[in-house]
Amino acid sequence: MKRVPLFLLLGLLCTIQNGCFLKSVHPLVSYEEAILVEGLEGIWESEDHRWTFINDFEKFPHLNKYLRERTELDIELEGEENSGLMNRFAILFENLEDSSSNIVLFVGLVTELDNSYFLDLSLFEGGMMLNLSSFIDNHFFPVHTFSKISIHDNQLDIEFFKSSFISDLISSNRIRIKHEKTDDSILITASTSELKKFVKKYAHETQAFEDPFELSFKGFVHE
Repeated sequence: MKRVPLFLLLGLLCTIQNGCFLKSVHPLVSYEEAILVEGLEGIWESEDHRWTFINDFEKFPHLNKYLRERTELDIELEGEENSGLMNRFAILFENLEDSSSNIVLFVGLVTELDNSYFLDLSLFEGGMMLNLSSFIDNHFFPVHTFSKISIHDNQLDIEFFKSSFISDLISSNRIRIKHEKTDDSILITASTSELKKFVKKYAHETQAFEDPFELSFKGFVHE
């Protein structure tokens, strides 16, 4: 399976909801420090999108058949070593408005900062099936996006950091954080420890986030 180039990934992330999101070269949390959030695993849907959070593949007995019918992705579910992902999530993203669109596979890492949970989202290598040329494939560049998440009453709220928020802070010299400008957006190049300080500082700043993206819990079986 081929990797997805940066412009396709960013295009996908920008269509999840209106606006573009804060992007970073480095993760907000390492694999070793990531935590599991009770109640996050499962299938979550809005009218437009479906997100499937997977930590234990044994909870999704029909997943491999479901994926094979829609993509070229085949996950080996046999064997104890493949049943779980330790403290990380495999996340399937689907656009329910377009049945012809690809299923995208992300890696999700969660951390708790200032009494809030944050999701680090990055594309899983080979996580989207596209027929790309080797030239494009060789120009793939991975990025991370961050969002605040909360679960209540069988609803998952995802609030992505706004790229425009940090751009305004940088332009007005209110913060100093390592970054590069890419056209009209900002690519953060700060270290993981610096990112944590930034997120903690603005964890409860309403203007730092997009409007909540609301998903309802649908269980563990794909229809």
